Amino acid sequence: MAWSSEPILKPYTLSNLVDLLSQGLLGSMSRFSHFQIVEWCSRFTEEYDLQPDDNIPLSPQGAIELADDVLVQWELFIATQYSLDELSMFSVSVVVLPKTHFEQWLNQALALPSQH
Repeated sequence: MAWSSEPILKPYTLSNLVDLLSQGLLGSMSRFSHFQIVEWCSRFTEEYDLQPDDNIPLSPQGAIELADDVLVQWELFIATQYSLDELSMFSVSVVVLPKTHFEQWLNQALALPSQH
């Protein structure tokens, strides 16, 4: 599947995180590349990094930590699976993370308290 290179423009909410993690489970059949999902998670964490901790509701806090784990695991996967030479031969936007990562993240996200 040819994915768009455009960023995902969804609000930074737990429900959107769950939706994107569900999409990630689909691998190459997803509407979004894993890179797009990781980039959204990165912007999600940055959005809340700008706020004092006491202004962040409990539910989004758990979602933020989960989104940060997506970013960390992506970086670890890239660093351990590809050499610098390999990375120079293709775009990271085609990298597909193991399905087990998304299964684990989705289970964690579904266990978080909802925002309503």
